[in-house]
Amino acid sequence: MEIDLGANAFGLDFHPSKNLVAAGLIDGHLHLYRYDTESSLVRERKVRAHKESCRAVRFIDDGQRIVTASADCSILATDVETGASVARLENAHEDAVNTLITVTETTIASGDDKGCVKIWDTRQRSCSHEFNVHEDYISSMTFASDSMKLVATSGDGTLSVCNLRTSKVQAQSEFSEDELLSVVIIKNGRKAICGTQNGILMLYSWGFFKDCSDRFVDLSPNSVDVLLKLDEDRLITGCDNGIISLVGILPNRIIQPIGSHEFPIEDLALSHDNKFLGSTAHDSMLKLWDLEEIIEGQSGDPSGAADDSDSDNDGMDLDNDPKPSKGSKRKTKSKATNPVDNRAFFADM
Repeated sequence: MEIDLGANAFGLDFHPSKNLVAAGLIDGHLHLYRYDTESSLVRERKVRAHKESCRAVRFIDDGQRIVTASADCSILATDVETGASVARLENAHEDAVNTLITVTETTIASGDDKGCVKIWDTRQRSCSHEFNVHEDYISSMTFASDSMKLVATSGDGTLSVCNLRTSKVQAQSEFSEDELLSVVIIKNGRKAICGTQNGILMLYSWGFFKDCSDRFVDLSPNSVDVLLKLDEDRLITGCDNGIISLVGILPNRIIQPIGSHEFPIEDLALSHDNKFLGSTAHDSMLKLWDLEEIIEGQSGDPSGAADDSDSDNDGMDLDNDPKPSKGSKRKTKSKATNPVDNRAFFADM
């Protein structure tokens, strides 16, 4: 099923328990749609969330609110039932906010165009951590809940690992020749997979982040703009040629195409029951793909881990020096911040 949003959508997310999907548009609007199994999408509401483009969307608080991040540097919380603004932080970042993820039930993370990552405590309504590790925009983030580590990729060509327990940058990869655009953690936390501008998937072993342990080149030369974890052995890729593919990791292979848009893929998301895959692109279309129908009979390859020759020590956190090689001109720095007034999150409207 599909619907024309009327403008390009940057952010996409599904409600954690209901058949609702939210999209953040380039014109600053937030759209909320209800879908069913009869191939219909019905818009529930349209909210003018931001003055500039809405780049990221996430449901929080068990789906009671939607948090959006914008190029106007603001973060907004919107009530799902009423569409009313719950709270707005006008100057969440010093630069445009590019990405947003849920970290825990009470924390979210945001990354901006200058490479700054912030962690927000929704109970205290404040910024609890700030990491200035990258020199270019934050392209993607994911979170390892068992170790409380945030993994981020950047346009500067590096991957970073920030420890939320110690408020320190634990590791940073060597600089890649290309921008790192997307990241997921699979193989039960043993592998971090990064999509790149030249279409290569870079596989990093957990605890060994200086350089990748493997590369998968079959998607090249198409830029891998979006990665979405399906299970521990498979992920879904969205590329700049508009193709959405199901990819197996270790053994590395393209399993099958899932769908396509006419223009580059912008975002991917899974419904609460994993039945539908949502996709947005530069064609203003929101499409929902029936995964049960498309990949029926396909399953992850549990034997794939046997191909992971360097996995014996993957559980170890060995990269204690976060700095890139001495030959690089770039510097790494991080800091943790205590809540201050101008960072109050979800301040009363």
